Amino acid sequence: MILNAEDLSRLENPDLIHELDTKEMIQSRNLGEQFHLVMQQFLMGLPIAELLESNKTLAQWFFQLKSLAPEIWTEEPNTWKAFNYCCECSFENVVLQSNFDLIIYRYEQAEIVNWTTRPMPNLETIALDWRTQLDLFLIAQTDSYLPEQIRLTYWFLNEISDPIKVSLHYNTSSYHAFKSRLNQTLPKLFQANKAIDTNLNDSTLQLLRGKISLKDYIDSIPELEI
Repeated sequence: MILNAEDLSRLENPDLIHELDTKEMIQSRNLGEQFHLVMQQFLMGLPIAELLESNKTLAQWFFQLKSLAPEIWTEEPNTWKAFNYCCECSFENVVLQSNFDLIIYRYEQAEIVNWTTRPMPNLETIALDWRTQLDLFLIAQTDSYLPEQIRLTYWFLNEISDPIKVSLHYNTSSYHAFKSRLNQTLPKLFQANKAIDTNLNDSTLQLLRGKISLKDYIDSIPELEI
């Protein structure tokens, strides 16, 4: 089973499942997705002029980042970069997964760079956020960098002022604290699966677990005479 930061957050606090997105949140998310498309196309060498001309806000953010975040655009010696990078690792019978807008591997440092259109929370909230902690943890788990050699940079984009840069440096204490948080949260998933097991028939369980195809599941349903 693959879990991302949103899944983990909902496991830790099930009440979040019942919260509905506001109209403003939906609009902000849609605009953010459009901007990610702009960045992705540009970094792949594809034309973006029409996208920028169609939305002044997208153009504003793009040129602001070009000016304020040279690490995104410039080539550095002894450095490897990957855009829209999917990172994952196995942990306690699940696969933890996250997507980085940009990962920069330097000789003695790994830096994750994410750009986001969500409102900027306070620094403590950012540091404790599941997405923040998961991203940092995944690099520590999958690469040879020490926690102290890893950092995460957010660029918070808004329509009123210049983007705001927030950089967080990882450490061994935070790494072990997040491991403990995972060990407290993941059992809730297994408890939920156990409860489901007692209420579903065998074919349904096999379908949900990916062990049989939808066709095989349908074929297993007994026909009823009318």
